[in-house]
Amino acid sequence: MDGSPTPRQTLQLLVEIDRTPDGRLEGRIRPDAVEQWTDFSGVLELLKVLEELVEDDSSELSASDNAPNPEKGTT
Repeated sequence: MDGSPTPRQTLQLLVEIDRTPDGRLEGRIRPDAVEQWTDFSGVLELLKVLEELVEDDSSELSASDNAPNPEKGTT
């Protein structure tokens, strides 16, 4: 994901949340560094979106951990 932070860097999120008349949360969310919004409807969907943001960041971290690193003596 383009807006993923480097390891140990804070990820700033922009969130717009509305409450429907029946009490349900709806809105949209995006990392501050990305222009594309992701819509959600309900708390579970919001949690899924947040989980995807974390997974995207973790997968990039895993890929960079496995990449050759001349500074660490791995090729």
